[in-house]
Amino acid sequence: MRRPTMPKLPAMRRPSLPNRRRGRKKPLTPQEAAAAPAPVAMPKPELKLPPLKLIVTGAAAILVLLLVILLIGTCGSDDDKEVRDTLTRFGEASREKDYQALCDDLLSTSLVEKLRTADQPCEVVLRIGLSDVQNPTLDVKGVKIDGDEAIAQVDTGAAGQEPLKTRILLVNEDGDWRISALPDEQEPAARP
Repeated sequence: MRRPTMPKLPAMRRPSLPNRRRGRKKPLTPQEAAAAPAPVAMPKPELKLPPLKLIVTGAAAILVLLLVILLIGTCGSDDDKEVRDTLTRFGEASREKDYQALCDDLLSTSLVEKLRTADQPCEVVLRIGLSDVQNPTLDVKGVKIDGDEAIAQVDTGAAGQEPLKTRILLVNEDGDWRISALPDEQEPAARP
């Protein structure tokens, strides 16, 4: 049995666009360009970068963290330096027997009041109390600050006296660190 064959169809021609011929070198006229199909836009490749908002947020978080670390480190070091400066000036004023500077600039208001007697000002009381002390020394070993109060661990000494390890208490009065208590119970310092 023979199969029926399909009739042969005429060859199909591909439809051509108006006024476009293969190999045409001549540019299109404005009318031909308007009739030509619009070019197809190619999609832009996507970059695998995080969104700008994420980058900005991350950078801001790092900046805030650095500022907090800087502020914490700066606050403590400024107060520490100021306490040490007060103690250094205290040592210098004691060596120079500048009792006026001690009472006016370095001792707290409450300590100056405690040192005063009924008929003697602070300077006179210090002069009498420290008259035997020659060539005093003060070496700051450490400072601990708690708000407006500070405790300094110091080694003190003077000519003809044993070196001592002691504490000096300070208080912040109107932005200035002042000595609020002179050395109390003392123990001998280790000799160098």
